[in-house]
Amino acid sequence: MKLNIEADVQSQYSAMDVRAGVQSLRMMYKVGGHVLPVSIVIITKTSRTRGVHMSRLVEAAARNSDRDHIEDALKGIVEDVERTQENAFVRLSFEYPFRDIFAKVRISLSKNIYTYVVRVPGITACPCSKEIAGIGHMQRAWLTVALMSKHYVDIEEMVVKMLNSFSASTVEMMKRPDEGLKIVEAQDNAKFVEDVVRDASKEFPYAFFIKARSEESIHMHDAVAYIRRKKRLVPRRSI
Repeated sequence: MKLNIEADVQSQYSAMDVRAGVQSLRMMYKVGGHVLPVSIVIITKTSRTRGVHMSRLVEAAARNSDRDHIEDALKGIVEDVERTQENAFVRLSFEYPFRDIFAKVRISLSKNIYTYVVRVPGITACPCSKEIAGIGHMQRAWLTVALMSKHYVDIEEMVVKMLNSFSASTVEMMKRPDEGLKIVEAQDNAKFVEDVVRDASKEFPYAFFIKARSEESIHMHDAVAYIRRKKRLVPRRSI
């Protein structure tokens, strides 16, 4: 069979533009001393053509896999894509190692605005059961913070502030005395999920979404609390 390698079906005319691209694209990215498995979404516009050139999107992702900052990769992908196609949107999802946890991070770039969504685990101790029984039941909890910025945001600084919003942070390696101290730390700082959200909102006054969820230890349900606020850009050097 003879191949028609000159065929360019994507460039055929179409009167209707649609948004299209690739998602669940997996690559290894080298960023700031870390090597991270990254899941990538790249969406662009057909611009009076029948389809987008998806191979160019994959090429753009591959070309930007070794950068000093993850935001540099996002910016580089957008610039590469928009050389031939319009209105690129890029999102990178990965787990960022910090201390004893892996923060779940999603960063997207569209129209020169970065959107950060960061989710970290921690510990909550129930203040109600503590008041009743002298000790509050404890559980694994999760905190999610979403904010928008025109400049790079320090992910590690974000994570530290988020961890400080829990009753206590999780630690991977502990001996028995360490475990005892960790329990006392959480009990001395007992919080509802509502309290976690309130404390996080003080740390992140420009966040447009904050959510806490506790995987309850004495109930079959989880406890959840959240706030939504008007979207505002984070001022430079202010998380």
